[in-house]
Amino acid sequence: MLEFFMLTITAVLVAGYIYVIYTKRKKLKEDYGWKSYVTPGAFVVAPLVAVFSYLFELGGIFIWFILGICFITGAFFTKYLPEPREG
Repeated sequence: MLEFFMLTITAVLVAGYIYVIYTKRKKLKEDYGWKSYVTPGAFVVAPLVAVFSYLFELGGIFIWFILGICFITGAFFTKYLPEPREG
């Protein structure tokens, strides 16, 4: 039962995050290239990997390594994100 709720909540949050990113990117006037999508992509992949590893009991150094790569990559590519608007 816990797995069902965890999977449902994660799916709803990830879908909501993707929708928010999509709507905000649609409103932008200039194109920032593919590098600006790496940070949101990394922060979408990380919870999916974590839930997948929990559901299939794949804990260990390999999963920690993948999550670490996701977070480091997401942090590195934040410099390519669009500038926030004032107002």
